[in-house]
Amino acid sequence: MAAQTYFPDLFIAGQRIDLSHLEPFDFDIDSRMAKKILKVHVTFSTHCFSRKFRAETHPSGEPMIDHDSPRPRTFCPIRYRLSKQLPALILKLNHPKCSVTQTASRRNWVYSIKIEEPDGSYYVFFEISKAIQVGRQQQDLTLFVESAYPIEPDDAAPVLLGDMAFLVLCAKTYMRQPVATRR
Repeated sequence: MAAQTYFPDLFIAGQRIDLSHLEPFDFDIDSRMAKKILKVHVTFSTHCFSRKFRAETHPSGEPMIDHDSPRPRTFCPIRYRLSKQLPALILKLNHPKCSVTQTASRRNWVYSIKIEEPDGSYYVFFEISKAIQVGRQQQDLTLFVESAYPIEPDDAAPVLLGDMAFLVLCAKTYMRQPVATRR
């Protein structure tokens, strides 16, 4: 019997869309601040390869994503192509000079990079939390990539607050210290 995948393949216009690059994974952070090696467990949302569903623009015959949810989604080839770099981008956060920015909602963070196609910024939104210790938990932190997308020409950039080094954010989250940035 084949192993269950996190996201099953999609079939769009007769083509198989492989989502195996978005399988959950773990990585370690050597945190001097927390005085331990922190294990971070990473998972991804369907928003990394889909966009808001609109019946008038949804291609006929294509499956809806999250069709059982109050906010169904549709496959986005641009987000899908860019999602292939997400695991590597998340791993790049594990560097002393890497900073992330708190969003106006104050519950999540964003890591942004400049991309060439489409030209502009690519935003990776994520939540990070201390792992709930149920039974024999293997990770210290849980990082959930909520969404990742390039800004469309007519879209406003997200409202962002202050920056924090990712390694500091991880240590503070683990130690349950405040992580608010300046307004």
